Amino acid sequence: MSSEPERRFRTELLEWGEENRREYSWREPDRTLYEVFVAEFFLTQTPADNVGAVYPRFLELFPTLDEIADANEDELVEVIEPLGFQNMRAQALKRIASTHDHLPTRAESLMELPRVGRYVANATLCFARGDRLPVLDRNVERVYSRVFRDVWTETEADQLAFTEKLVPDEARTYNLTLLDFGALICQTEPLCEQCFANEYCDYFRESSRGT
Repeated sequence: MSSEPERRFRTELLEWGEENRREYSWREPDRTLYEVFVAEFFLTQTPADNVGAVYPRFLELFPTLDEIADANEDELVEVIEPLGFQNMRAQALKRIASTHDHLPTRAESLMELPRVGRYVANATLCFARGDRLPVLDRNVERVYSRVFRDVWTETEADQLAFTEKLVPDEARTYNLTLLDFGALICQTEPLCEQCFANEYCDYFRESSRGT
């Protein structure tokens, strides 16, 4: 059962997102599973604005896995190069396309693909299909470890369980907003005075005591 701070955070985060959620082309609601996967695959360790500069051209040249399978790996590298890790990413995409006509629709199966971890798998299914899955990356971990510092642990299984507990039925909206909140407010240097959660945030309370 969620605590009162957890319920407040979930509600107030969604309210915050109504005015502050960021817009990117891969977040459009009619995106296919493949199109969302490509975005999340590229967004790993890469700023969103950088991905935005490459994403449209990549989909234009490779609109499905079939086109990736037919492509020369050097073609993939050339398009992906501005994002970095281009050789690794091109090789992984070629391996995926050479063994799959369609992407799996279960997180565990997606995680069996080259260079696909739990974040990419969960984010793909949540943002493309609305699956109620936790999306846990470094930004989200930073948010939860601050707001709920007293109950947050360093154990991955506990983190996933805690994160999953907070995800409401409107999982897609919640998770996208959570990512934006981490990027815009709960940054490495947090903007605590602008944060709706500072009334119950463990990090803010402890920081305030130290000032």
